[in-house]
Amino acid sequence: MLITTLVLFFSNQLTTYTLSMCNIPSTIMVNLGLILTFVLFLVQTCTIYLGIKSVINYVKQTKTKNNKQDEQSN
Repeated sequence: MLITTLVLFFSNQLTTYTLSMCNIPSTIMVNLGLILTFVLFLVQTCTIYLGIKSVINYVKQTKTKNNKQDEQSN
């Protein structure tokens, strides 16, 4: 999951913009760029984690429903 997040993070155009803010010779823009980059990374990581978790829950629920239907048909 971390590798996927890093690939998406560095290929994202918004990340490129926030990291380019760090090259501006202003302390406020450097700090803002770092903070926005970190926030963007956290949002992407949480989104991928929740997506994987919801897929796992969906597969478990459908497997449970199929098992109950098989038991009732017998």
